[in-house]
Amino acid sequence: MAGVRDDRESARDYFDKLAPEYDRAFRLQGRGPLNAVVNRLFRGRTFVRRMRLLEDLFARLRLDGKSVLDLGCGSGQVSLLAAAMGARVHGIDIAPAMLALAREAAARSGLSDRTRFTEGDVSRDEIPAADVVLLVGVVEYYRDFGSLVARAGRAARQTLVIAHTNRVLYRMALRHAMARLGGLNLYFHPMHAVAAAAHASGLRLAEEMREHSFTILVLSRDAVPGVTPRG
Repeated sequence: MAGVRDDRESARDYFDKLAPEYDRAFRLQGRGPLNAVVNRLFRGRTFVRRMRLLEDLFARLRLDGKSVLDLGCGSGQVSLLAAAMGARVHGIDIAPAMLALAREAAARSGLSDRTRFTEGDVSRDEIPAADVVLLVGVVEYYRDFGSLVARAGRAARQTLVIAHTNRVLYRMALRHAMARLGGLNLYFHPMHAVAAAAHASGLRLAEEMREHSFTILVLSRDAVPGVTPRG
């Protein structure tokens, strides 16, 4: 069952409070004993590995000069990675505190001229078109994930990249416990269903990178149906 609050409210409130800690996780740091353990052993390690894979993927996609739309951009790490590789990036997030961190990081990195960050609900608001659309760690916060993924797919002129959590039992239990404490709605959607929702927008799976805790799906308008994905 869905939580008492709708997914929009739960995600906005949770990530507004979590923003500083979420940002620390990319550096494998945490404030207080619990956050230090979670960020160093779980959340942070996932973020670091995911960023490395995305960096390799972005190099293959040749982002220089392309437009990138980062839906649910959070504190901006993925947006800034794409911008540093030559893309023009528009990040959208529902949590104002996350967006503030993203703008500060862009200014520190000298990437403000290649990025812009705006507040919005990617599951409801109008989504602008872009060459490459990113849904990194977003799908699991929406019960109606199919609509979200299809909307993102329709906005992608060339490529849709989805990073989604795998259904690993002990990690699911830990994340559900932390989500309940924070009032967050959390859903572990089957990976094949997420991919199918993207197919509905005319995209086909070009590559699949499966890790222990997450999978990155790369869907393209140029992929040939029936070709076995790499990963």
